[in-house]
Amino acid sequence: MAAGEAGLDGETRFFRLERRGDAVEVSLQGAWTLDHVSQLSEQLGAAGREPARHVTFRCGGLQEIDIAGAWVLHDAARRIGRLGRTIEFVGFKAAHFKFLDEVVRTDEAASPGDAAGPTRGRRWRERAAALGRASTGAFADLGRLARGLLDGLTHPSGVALREWIRQLDAAGVRAVPLVALMAFLIGVIMAFQGATQLRQFGAEIFVVDLVAIAVLREMGSVVTAVVVAGRSGSAFAAELGEMKLSEEVSALRVLGLDPMRVLVVPRIAALVVAMPLLAMVANVAGLAGGMAIAVASLDITPAAFLERVQATVGLKQLALGLLKTPFFGLAIGAVGTFRGLEVSTSSEEVGRKTTAAVVQAIVLIVLIDAVFSVVYAAHGL
Repeated sequence: MAAGEAGLDGETRFFRLERRGDAVEVSLQGAWTLDHVSQLSEQLGAAGREPARHVTFRCGGLQEIDIAGAWVLHDAARRIGRLGRTIEFVGFKAAHFKFLDEVVRTDEAASPGDAAGPTRGRRWRERAAALGRASTGAFADLGRLARGLLDGLTHPSGVALREWIRQLDAAGVRAVPLVALMAFLIGVIMAFQGATQLRQFGAEIFVVDLVAIAVLREMGSVVTAVVVAGRSGSAFAAELGEMKLSEEVSALRVLGLDPMRVLVVPRIAALVVAMPLLAMVANVAGLAGGMAIAVASLDITPAAFLERVQATVGLKQLALGLLKTPFFGLAIGAVGTFRGLEVSTSSEEVGRKTTAAVVQAIVLIVLIDAVFSVVYAAHGL
């Protein structure tokens, strides 16, 4: 067994290198910090040229390590692995690598055969494992959500009633002006475009049918859901993300309170209740927009417009449109709250999770609407 120390005369030595046959053990020592990055890189580069089939990095006398030192070590190990040598980490603790936790967990879990670099089969296994973990986490989240909602229904006193009222005001009442404006403009656009086409056939009166059916059955509820997803879904994700970073969620658990009941259920329940009411506002505003164009451009009186709406669209179409809205609210609330609770590292992650919450909520809205459309068509509704 031969032993030696890395570094030239007069230089700080950051590890001790020992050879055991065709294996090399690198025992770290001293402070692996940003101030010594250049020396660390140089000395580890020399160690990487040692002829050996197996390289072991041992914590040894390591006194201090920061993100720069951890990255130099990881990069050196990766380069050695690319030479076909196996790598092993011994005696390291997670505290040594708190800035590169994910990297170190991967390295510590790597077997000798993995250190030479990921193979195609290993990459596919990692992707399958990641998909499995994500699926398991999603089902666990749904289970916790279902349990929280069921507990809220069976034991209403356990739900934060004041928080529910506050969220109902924030997500419902305060969203009325924006929802009404968007629906009014949608009604105007649909009536204007429909009138342009139907005027060619002298069938301007059917603009009323077009606007009434489209708004009450589809556009009123969908436009409302999209507006709420961008407004309340993003707010839920951002609020809960900031609460995670400031340890407020952990404080609730310390106090013996369930964050699901205190934070998640009130927000979702508020959206489930508010969505049908907001959709009704959108329906009225959308019809008002269509009527404005009909009166201004088609010489249809308001009385004639309302009479045609009553004759063409019954309560059935209104009910079919409103039936979807609680499911929209459930999807928006669940995605927004759970994406917010996933925040764990930095404020930058809050932005990413907020964006993901809005995008995923809109996708779910379209998917839910498509499912209802297929079901309605299958039953002749």
